Amino acid sequence: MGCKMECLFAFKLLDGVFYNMRKILKYLCGLLGLLTGCSIGDTHLIDKYYLVTIDVDEDLSVSYKLESGSYLGVVNPTVFAVGFNDDFIIVKQHPTNFGDTINRSITDYYIIPINNKVNKWPDENKIGPLTHEEFLIKRKELKIPDELDFSTVLKKLE
Repeated sequence: MGCKMECLFAFKLLDGVFYNMRKILKYLCGLLGLLTGCSIGDTHLIDKYYLVTIDVDEDLSVSYKLESGSYLGVVNPTVFAVGFNDDFIIVKQHPTNFGDTINRSITDYYIIPINNKVNKWPDENKIGPLTHEEFLIKRKELKIPDELDFSTVLKKLE
């Protein structure tokens, strides 16, 4: 059984269990992936933020790199567009259903503040998920410049 199936099975077991326990399981599944040979690819965005994928592009997420070298998920798969400047990362994501099916009928938007954090924990330092309308309002409220656009887009995931 691949690491994805093992993690899916474990998440189903914990579906109704406390949020923190599921977070711990995510870290353990990441470790399991490393130990079983699942490949991890990363692309640096800014600061300690990276685009990270495990095995396939559909697993693309925005993650925060810890001092230990491990990654902490900030925006979960399937991320398909990002843009960033010195102050913000903006993200478009199609959520995945249980079973890793991408729900392309929904596009969630996220804003990750780089300097003026909204939470001290990296995995909680984000605004979203937002609808397109909410994203535009929050973008204006935070004075995110119009020049910041989604400069990286994975067309096959769009």
